[in-house]
Amino acid sequence: GPARSLPRAIWVGVDVGGTNVRAGTVDEAGHVLSWVSYPHLMRPGQFHAVPEAARKALEMAHLTWTDVTAVGVGIAGLVDSHTGLVVDAGNLGWHDLPLGPALSPLLGVPVVIENDVCASAVAELGALPGGPVSPWLYLSVGTGIGACVVLDTADGHPLCLNVGHLPVPGGSLLCPCGKYGCLETIASGTAFTRAASARIAGDPGHVLHPRAEGITGKDLVDSAMQGDAISLEVLATAGAACGQAVANLVNMMIPAGVGLAGGMIEPGSPYLAALLEAARRDISPWMQEKFEFRCGRLGERAGVTGVVELAKRRLAGAPGPRLTSAPAVTPAT
Repeated sequence: GPARSLPRAIWVGVDVGGTNVRAGTVDEAGHVLSWVSYPHLMRPGQFHAVPEAARKALEMAHLTWTDVTAVGVGIAGLVDSHTGLVVDAGNLGWHDLPLGPALSPLLGVPVVIENDVCASAVAELGALPGGPVSPWLYLSVGTGIGACVVLDTADGHPLCLNVGHLPVPGGSLLCPCGKYGCLETIASGTAFTRAASARIAGDPGHVLHPRAEGITGKDLVDSAMQGDAISLEVLATAGAACGQAVANLVNMMIPAGVGLAGGMIEPGSPYLAALLEAARRDISPWMQEKFEFRCGRLGERAGVTGVVELAKRRLAGAPGPRLTSAPAVTPAT
């Protein structure tokens, strides 16, 4: 098509998960102009991949920092968006890390820190067929498990739910958070790949045995789809535990809809099938007709476009509940 002049108002979104970092440049209309995604390989406590991914996305779009209005960073963990503090991101080894104040002088632009699941939820809610609904419950399952609820679509900020650390009856495994039996120790990608890896390592005849140590969630889903008994069983157990947690949240909040997304929520996946079966079984019967489950439509870009949208709202400093309903977490003094 004809060349078009780029508006100067460019935003950079960075989405940092337990395994991968994704970044993109986004124009004022919300179009993604460039995109990078790769394993960040950060050791616990490191955060160098965040500015690095932002720079790569800018270079790819042939833009410079003078074009950038601000950077939004979505983090898999509990954050205080008012101060830019990452309170706790166990899968990254970040505890009370002042990420916003560290990055802003480094990059020379304002940096807004948000929870990654809240960011994805905002993007996915905007893409719902038929338009946004509220209250809307959103759950993401990948390396870890995160959730949030959008109480009111007119009020810009979802409320973060620390669902990955709900206790599961009978759970006994130690979680990186320091507690035993958290949902993430049973139902997250990290948990079920660890469980499958241990079982496959003890089964010399298994097709995945030669690489049991380096097995991935995708390996397990592929293997389960081909009928492998161990993969099917591990995914079904994990999915059912997650489904029970979803049912508890639904029964408590009575949402108008539920969104499901993340690396483990693939249409046709045994994990998703077990999650939905357990959730539907445990949701109050009168509520079954009231709402529907929907899988995310935007894929891995949701976290980047969503965190840019949240950063815009945050920096616009809209009055009223928009700021007070943010998932601010103040550590006990």
